[in-house]
Amino acid sequence: MQLEAEDYAAILAVLESVASSQDTRDYATRVSAGLYQLLPCRGASCTEVDAAGRRVVSEPAPPFPPGWIAQYGPAFEKYAWQHPLFERLVAGERVGPLSWSIDGADSAFADTELYRAFYEPNGVRRQVVLIFPTVEGTSIVISIDCAAEHPCGERESAVLATIAPLLENSYRLVRRAAGRSPWPVAEARPAGAPAGLPAPIDVDPRDGLTIDDAQLRAHKLLRAAGLTTRQSEIALMVASGAATSQIALSLGISPGTVRKHLEAVHATLGVSSRAAVAATVMRVVHPEAAGILAHPVLTR
Repeated sequence: MQLEAEDYAAILAVLESVASSQDTRDYATRVSAGLYQLLPCRGASCTEVDAAGRRVVSEPAPPFPPGWIAQYGPAFEKYAWQHPLFERLVAGERVGPLSWSIDGADSAFADTELYRAFYEPNGVRRQVVLIFPTVEGTSIVISIDCAAEHPCGERESAVLATIAPLLENSYRLVRRAAGRSPWPVAEARPAGAPAGLPAPIDVDPRDGLTIDDAQLRAHKLLRAAGLTTRQSEIALMVASGAATSQIALSLGISPGTVRKHLEAVHATLGVSSRAAVAATVMRVVHPEAAGILAHPVLTR
């Protein structure tokens, strides 16, 4: 689905808010609130899940009403394994955005205890879900809940597909800057996952920096556009809404060095503003948005 120029402007606003997070819990709160405002959904949530340790910490928008966790939490914990994406979550896979719907191919899910005890009472008939693993062995699950009055559809998937690598980049930026997460960190890893196994990496021979597999595709596309690995990393952080001081702190370099890299990014990409850098990153990562991202509202 082709998003509108206003969608991309709103996405940039969400990313700027998320980049201002003080820690990973604040990140989760801002992600949920931003997506809930951006999309006409029943609810949005950003959740840290330790599938092996059976621990779930969620920051939803709107917030859970009083007594909600006591009422529905036990059912979710007991029957979580019945979720259509549970096996991929346990395996620590990067997922999505994908969706399930009891009105479609996942109609059998409506007959499970999990759906009847958790999703049905809350009116959820469909979800659009994004999952990415963290360095602690947990996973971040970002969900858009859809109901009869908020059916959701292609737009929700398109928005999450566009914002996914930037949200993951923001999480890593916030995580690095904040140090140890205030969310309880799980030591257990999913069954069958070798302890301490590093993520696959790619090395750019131009400057020797390593790239986490989570953003390998985005980095390769930006390098193909002429940026070095360091410039690609900074461009992604800018697109994630990070300020110069945040980028400097995260990378362990001076703000002046960041600004010099940004000057090179501007020259290579042929742009003159941070918003234009962000729009270009989105356009490079999502070529289908090429026409929209040239809109003046995104490049001024």
